[in-house]
Amino acid sequence: MSENNRLDEEPAAETSSAKVTATQEKPVTKPSPLSETMRCLRLSYSPLSNTLRTMKLKQESFPSSLTAAISRSATGCFRFEHLRQYGGGSLAYSSLQPGMQYFTHPEFGYITYVPLSDAYGSVCVLSDPICKTENMRPLVEAFLKERNDPIFLHIRRDTAQMLADMGFCVNEFGVETFVDIQEFTLVGTKKEQLRRARNNAKKDNIKVREISSVDDALFRAFKQISDEWIKRKVVSDGELQFVVRPLVYVEEVDVRRFVAVKDNEIVGFVIFDPMYEDCKVIGYIANQLRSILDRSYSVVDFIIIEAMEIFKQEGKRELSLGVSPMARVNDGEEFRHSKLMKAYFQYVFNNANFLYNFKNLHQHKAKYRPEAPGAHEEKVYCAMHTRFLLVRMYEVYHVLGIHPLKQTIAHVCRVLGNWIRKLLPSPR
Repeated sequence: MSENNRLDEEPAAETSSAKVTATQEKPVTKPSPLSETMRCLRLSYSPLSNTLRTMKLKQESFPSSLTAAISRSATGCFRFEHLRQYGGGSLAYSSLQPGMQYFTHPEFGYITYVPLSDAYGSVCVLSDPICKTENMRPLVEAFLKERNDPIFLHIRRDTAQMLADMGFCVNEFGVETFVDIQEFTLVGTKKEQLRRARNNAKKDNIKVREISSVDDALFRAFKQISDEWIKRKVVSDGELQFVVRPLVYVEEVDVRRFVAVKDNEIVGFVIFDPMYEDCKVIGYIANQLRSILDRSYSVVDFIIIEAMEIFKQEGKRELSLGVSPMARVNDGEEFRHSKLMKAYFQYVFNNANFLYNFKNLHQHKAKYRPEAPGAHEEKVYCAMHTRFLLVRMYEVYHVLGIHPLKQTIAHVCRVLGNWIRKLLPSPR
């Protein structure tokens, strides 16, 4: 029952269930078309280059794209219907990202994964199975008959408990920060940074707008901002993958895009992926946050704050700020776990930020004060069989877009280079 993420499957018969459309509820403040809200933007409306045109056509074929939605296969429609019904996890929508493979059970639901190279049957599963709660165990049991050596990454506590009962070793993988949209406020001394971001952005005459459609000009602007943002990253060896859905510039089902505009130019954007319950969007995850405006405050925080005001009016429940890998790992007696893995995660978070900016990522989310009313943190877990745990984690790093050996060598070279430069006499 396993299958690859193919785009050449037989289209489903034209039934009401096969015609998938956007389920986004009508917002209180309806976003205007680009021509109305941002017609003065100084963007180049020249034709897209061949490279960008190819990228756009490729992204329009993704399972999440509005363009591809009307031609989904029968299995694609099955997955999307289950996603809308049971995809309450923050990474449920990420199951539609390109490159994924699927185990699809016609009765229970589906599991998303990518293969690993460390052993036959070894795969890395993305977050929780998409299914009814009562169908989770039989779905996993059926999956294990085909893929008997999986690693489950970024799973919630109920999934972790079920896997622990099935004999898996379960370790904390980090924390995910959630904001209760209806209760969250900027009141209090501990939220001064967020208030400063909002107030200073308004003083700078920065406006936040929701974009309802992506034309060639906006596609180009998003791409330019993203490329420039990557160049400015403190740790620029790559982007976190798998648990962070790749940036898609074209229009997608139920995805929301907000941009920051200053002096008629786009200077940042945040893309929000939906979270579902009973076929309704009940919240979002801030999946991609990018800004190229050099300020002492966070432009992306200003975008999030302004977007949350709209979400609040619409009655949405929660906003996920995403996972902070390796943060607050402190496994106790809750599950059978690897003490070596626990120590390794703690060491990486405290001492190996040259691999990824783990500390700064968690510190940024701490500005929303998860210890105060209106926000909170939830543990996320990883589960695997106890076979060469650290060796298997090396495979997981590659799935996440992290290359420990390469990046460690580069880091050592940088440290040695700086040390040598300090020893050399300064030029006169």
